[in-house]
Amino acid sequence: MIKIPEEINLENYTLILPSVAVGNVGQLCTDLLISNLNLNKVGSMWNPVFLPICGLDPYNKNCQSLCTAADFYLETYHKIIVLHLRAPHIGPLNDFFDKITQFIKQKKISKVIILSSSYDYECADKSDSSLRYLTTDNSLLNNEKFLESLTWKRHVKKTSTESAKQYYIPGGGFANGFYDYLKSIGIPCTVLFCYCSEGDNIPDALILFKGLNQWLNLLKENTDYGIKYPPSWEYLFGNPPSLEIY
Repeated sequence: MIKIPEEINLENYTLILPSVAVGNVGQLCTDLLISNLNLNKVGSMWNPVFLPICGLDPYNKNCQSLCTAADFYLETYHKIIVLHLRAPHIGPLNDFFDKITQFIKQKKISKVIILSSSYDYECADKSDSSLRYLTTDNSLLNNEKFLESLTWKRHVKKTSTESAKQYYIPGGGFANGFYDYLKSIGIPCTVLFCYCSEGDNIPDALILFKGLNQWLNLLKENTDYGIKYPPSWEYLFGNPPSLEIY
């Protein structure tokens, strides 16, 4: 079930969502996107495949609004709508894919961007920190010079059998499944991800965020400085240890 005001016009908008994956890099990048563009929450989604959660507003300490496992955030200038997923899935994703695709078609959303990550040990060249991508978006495919300027690399995974998918993303969550699903019905989709390991994944999220910004030009200023972290990141690794233990 998707709850969003009917009067919101999303024609030719871009839907951006994270795939819950290794290091939660896509989710952290989505946090940065919402914080730095000051996106407004406009709705939510409920689907039994995602674990239910509820908490305080992650982006404003003084706000009484609550966040859930799946919330929508809107930015009208760049025409983007973000579906932030904060919980892992616990079953088959067919119904979720169906429902979100119906929403995309009904609202005439033009394309989808999935933010994800993959196990760093799957990267053949450990010194290569380039972002990887998969895309069916002709605005990218037909603009080779622009793609070269982004310094991304098209993802191709070496496999032992010819029948295996050449672009599978290990540890990437539902990114591959949703990419295949949207590809099969002709909805332009791009997966953008980086290699990482579990731990402090803020640097990985910054790399992904900057790569996304380089493409969509969401922030005009130099994104090496002045990136705003959401207040919820203050507790990313829990509270400080109690002084009583020393």
